[in-house]
Amino acid sequence: MTNNRANSRTPIDAKIDAIDLDNRETIGGLVNISAGGLMLVSESSIELNKLYRFEIQLPTTDTEQTTIELGADSLWTNQSDNGEYFWTGFQIIDISDANQEIIQQFTDGQ
Repeated sequence: MTNNRANSRTPIDAKIDAIDLDNRETIGGLVNISAGGLMLVSESSIELNKLYRFEIQLPTTDTEQTTIELGADSLWTNQSDNGEYFWTGFQIIDISDANQEIIQQFTDGQ
């Protein structure tokens, strides 16, 4: 499979939920993130070609977290072999400069 990403994604070692700001529900867990996109794992399928607004709490130190908000477009999804989970890839399409900087600091520190 060809990797067409402009930015390499940083894998996540901790449990970080992505909250859908439209209904305040957890939509999935963060698998990886970069300046341009992210991947979530979820127990149910996430609608494709839909715009989502997420709230994500990224750890900034061992004891602190910073909440960021961003808009993302769901581009693809794959179901696990056993059918229990779905991986969904998103392109970040709306993010403040400050939140973009937080993601960059997070990925640089991983």
